[in-house]
Amino acid sequence: MDENSYPITLPDSDGDDRRFTFGFVHEVGEVFARHGYPPVGQSWRDHLELQQALYRFIYVGGTRTERLAS
Repeated sequence: MDENSYPITLPDSDGDDRRFTFGFVHEVGEVFARHGYPPVGQSWRDHLELQQALYRFIYVGGTRTERLAS
């Protein structure tokens, strides 16, 4: 049983997932802080980078190298 659970397909036909919100990304950043990492959100760029990384993990998959090769 080595099948990945992610990436997933966007649930809406319009390419939007209503669960993927600012609040969701913010809460993931709070988890980082609770585990001793620097807080996310001190810079809007940190939030944007985290948002993009989560999006890639959830909906795109693969590594950057794998994506460039395809």
